[in-house]
Amino acid sequence: MPRVLVTAPGSRGDDDPRFQPLRDAGFDVKTHRWPGGRPDEEEVVELVQGFDAVIASSNERYTRSVLERCDTLKHVARWGVGYETVDVPAASDNGVVVTTTQGSNHWAVADHAWALMLAVSRRVVELDAVARSLTWSRPLGRDVWQKTLGVIGLGRIGRGVAQRAYGFEMKVVAYEPYPDRAFCEKWNIELVDTMEEVFRRADFVTLHAPGDNVSLMNAERLALMKPTAVLINTARGALVDEDALYEALTSGQIAGAGLDVRLLEPPEDDRFEKLKNVVLTPHVAGSTHEAQAVSSVMVVEQIIASAKGEMPHGIHNPEIWDRRRR
Repeated sequence: MPRVLVTAPGSRGDDDPRFQPLRDAGFDVKTHRWPGGRPDEEEVVELVQGFDAVIASSNERYTRSVLERCDTLKHVARWGVGYETVDVPAASDNGVVVTTTQGSNHWAVADHAWALMLAVSRRVVELDAVARSLTWSRPLGRDVWQKTLGVIGLGRIGRGVAQRAYGFEMKVVAYEPYPDRAFCEKWNIELVDTMEEVFRRADFVTLHAPGDNVSLMNAERLALMKPTAVLINTARGALVDEDALYEALTSGQIAGAGLDVRLLEPPEDDRFEKLKNVVLTPHVAGSTHEAQAVSSVMVVEQIIASAKGEMPHGIHNPEIWDRRRR
């Protein structure tokens, strides 16, 4: 009987009804919740060995060493769209299929980018604390309406954020190397040739670039932003040089930031947590009831399809399909 391990935090246990199609297809399904922190390679190997597939969290890392030693593993299926914790070339070398639930939560992430934008500009977290203290002082926030939104990356999420700006009568400027020009024309999005122009002009900058753009937001680019500007990151923590951002926030170089993702998760320090001009959330932009429902269906279908010899949706290494582990 093929075995599936579920480490993704969206699981409700071995009897989760969302995994019933796997059981109906003949899979033995087991779940595991990591107790805290990031497990080391030996812990991952010990847990995963003996399973044919894993519905993986973003907590454990599937390194080359792990993939080589877990010789029963045929499929790493991420319940989500990120796969930084999986060494995809190593998976390919070892015949392991890697999938993500692409297209399962882009609307939710776009909503969350807006939630952070509004929370920072209107000081929602700070004012919530004021109201709960019954002191009722009134620190001033800043408008979002009719300001300029800068979007770095016009994939599904970036386009969703840009569409939502229409209701706020915002000017949208965007940098995207491979733009959908018809979409940009429909939503009155101005495409610019460089990211630097976005940073200079925008009142709000929201990042939606791939995670391999390490330190895309560095000290030089932060210095281009207005002192009243706000940075939003719901994409990948690696996009931001956190030392440079902390300096920009504490020096008044920019006004604020909304961060759903960090370079290390959870972080090893609490410097951003101490800043009133920062709103933080724990990598939950894509985590809504609706998005989780779509993701759970998608990840189950991927595992069943792969086991049946059908190339699954969301595969990141299709070149290994004919030489995958059997």
